[in-house]
Amino acid sequence: MSYHVVALTMAQVRQGGLEFQRELGAALRDGIDLKVYSASPFDMDERRRWKDRFGGDVVYFFNEAARRECARLGIDLHFAGEISDAELPRRRVLVAGRLDEAKSPGRGE
Repeated sequence: MSYHVVALTMAQVRQGGLEFQRELGAALRDGIDLKVYSASPFDMDERRRWKDRFGGDVVYFFNEAARRECARLGIDLHFAGEISDAELPRRRVLVAGRLDEAKSPGRGE
């Protein structure tokens, strides 16, 4: 599985760049299995590594269902690249989606 990367600057965040989180909430109610992750806010090295790789101050990782739902809803996001499931940050936070009950709670998923 691959994840699509969105890198936002703090200026974009202040201008409403995180609105996608609220808008994707309706898709969750409709049962769509979307996931959007961010590196853990407590892992500064990991966050810096993603910033260096993709730019932006905050980097998000959208699974294919989340990317498709953004397109369907007309959410204007610039996807900066694509990574494999294995490349996701080890310590990550689920920003939009539902926790997988089989996952370890210590991973932040």
